[in-house]
Amino acid sequence: MSLRAPYPLHQHRGSVLVTAPTTEPVTAAELLLHVREDAANFRDALSYVKDARQDIENRSGLAFLTQSWRVALDRWPTGGEAWWDGVRDGSINELYGAHAQRSIELPKWPLASITSVTVYDEDSTSTAVTVANVFDVDAYSRPGRMTLKRGATWPVALRASNAIEIVYVAGYTSAANVPAPMKRAVKQLAAYLYSHRGDDCNPDEAYSASGAESIMASYKPARL
Repeated sequence: MSLRAPYPLHQHRGSVLVTAPTTEPVTAAELLLHVREDAANFRDALSYVKDARQDIENRSGLAFLTQSWRVALDRWPTGGEAWWDGVRDGSINELYGAHAQRSIELPKWPLASITSVTVYDEDSTSTAVTVANVFDVDAYSRPGRMTLKRGATWPVALRASNAIEIVYVAGYTSAANVPAPMKRAVKQLAAYLYSHRGDDCNPDEAYSASGAESIMASYKPARL
């Protein structure tokens, strides 16, 4: 009977916002026009826009406007775990062969750039990776990804947890570049939150009833 160490197809990773966007995709004036209110009655319109934008981003993986994130990984994909048949026979990579995963998908999209990649050894000593020498950055795919270059090897990352940290920039460069349907989703959710202020408003219900969910459905990455 062959005994092989279990191979995790999914691994722990966490994301932390490093730099928040400095503007919103919808202005206070645009929301006031949408809800047909004046500034005297609706003084905190921009806070509703911000709440709506953050909720949609959290649900969709979207970054509306330029923001920086740090994602931490425990290990690289297909990191050479041993497999066993009484004695050590080789690397798990030999089982996966050409199908071995060579890309890291970044949680937020659209991906703009990779700022840094840092790996840590057992003693938590950090080493900066020269991204251009090791990875190809794909900002076209959704979500964006960085792929190990042909002939390159995964940088050594040995810490038991959070051995790899990737800082990247995601989001559209200006509100003018944010697609109109996405802006409409923000306005509709913000308007719903405003009209139900003071109520016991369920976030899931608000997202659905406002119409934001149906608008954003077309932006979900397709999975085959």
